[in-house]
Amino acid sequence: MEQDARSKRVATDEELAFVEEAALSLERQGLFRMAGRVLGWLLICDPPEQTAGDLVEVLQASKGSISAATRFLVPSGMVEKFSRPGERRDYYRIKEGVWPSLAKAQSEHYQSFVDITEQGLHVLRDAPESRKERLRTMHDFYAWLAKEMPLLWKRWEEERGTGRTP
Repeated sequence: MEQDARSKRVATDEELAFVEEAALSLERQGLFRMAGRVLGWLLICDPPEQTAGDLVEVLQASKGSISAATRFLVPSGMVEKFSRPGERRDYYRIKEGVWPSLAKAQSEHYQSFVDITEQGLHVLRDAPESRKERLRTMHDFYAWLAKEMPLLWKRWEEERGTGRTP
């Protein structure tokens, strides 16, 4: 096994507690727990890039579970995998700018919710208002989000000083 030339730093109990809380929070949002642990560690680790071996060691996980987590996180766009010239190992790190990009991609679906709920309201056009209420609430909420999100993105860009779309 190749010895890592980087200095090894052991995670503190407080850091590991954060990683576990992050994993549980992400699990509640649909991510499987080990992917959440990897993501949690990559958010706070030093150095910011880690090998699979680093992740196995610090998270006390099997190679297989780390492999499954990274195979999910890389295509999702949250984590990027890269290598360095002359090295055989791959590194993983949080993809720069990922959080605004993911949120913006999610917000681009709001209009489709507006469209489908309009279709549903048309289907229920002759139904009593009480039957339409749930659908109308969804429609109104996503119509509001679709209208407000461009303004929110503009504010984000201005506050971050980027002047560009995340």
